[in-house]
Amino acid sequence: MTNAELTERLRAHVIAFRHLQRERGLLRHLGLPGVDAFCLPALPRELHFQQAYFTDAGALASALPALEDFYRGQGVPAWRVLVLPGQSEGGRVLGGAGYRPDEHLSDAMGLVLAEAPDVPPSIPLEAPDTQEDLVAVNVATYGDWGGTVEVWNRPPRLPVHTRVAREAGRALACGFAMDLGDTTGMYMVATVPEARGRGLASEVMRGLLAGARARGMAASVLQATPQGVGMYRRLGYRDLGGWVSWAYRAG
Repeated sequence: MTNAELTERLRAHVIAFRHLQRERGLLRHLGLPGVDAFCLPALPRELHFQQAYFTDAGALASALPALEDFYRGQGVPAWRVLVLPGQSEGGRVLGGAGYRPDEHLSDAMGLVLAEAPDVPPSIPLEAPDTQEDLVAVNVATYGDWGGTVEVWNRPPRLPVHTRVAREAGRALACGFAMDLGDTTGMYMVATVPEARGRGLASEVMRGLLAGARARGMAASVLQATPQGVGMYRRLGYRDLGGWVSWAYRAG
């Protein structure tokens, strides 16, 4: 499986994850041919939530006027369009329309499960039916982002596979896998600050990957924080290149 194929699987996965957030009542969505745009009017200045994705430069160029109308209509003053490796023509389209490169949001990574060693976790992990522990760990690690993390506690049950590392009754590390076709995406992987450096996130990932193999998944994709890149490399993930965000700031 090539890096380009893994990149396309990750793009589809991120859009599916955003739709899951939308179904929970968080995000607004604009769907156009070859373009998916999401925004969170409740946090209009948080660019992380005001993002659009495209398949090809022609579709992007056609969508730019509607994209601007969408974000302005939601009261959002700035937004991003993600340019993936191999989409350099999209960057030229955006530059001509007044967008400017902003930053790498994250490092894209992919794993072909058949190419990676099957190493089970060395500690017991729980597979809870609810996301209460996952929410608590992520809030302790990253903050609540205006309630955008707690939303995962809302019913119905999430269509995901969660693993939690617990010690003395307290959840210390967690993450969940979401399947799309034969590819699983890894999300919300976190360790509470006081338990970092003990390899707990790696154990959670091994548990998630073991579950993915048991479900017949062929690949895994994720977006890594700078702190997590080394861990994912050690687990066998490939670097797929940074996703460059092009930002437009109205006015």
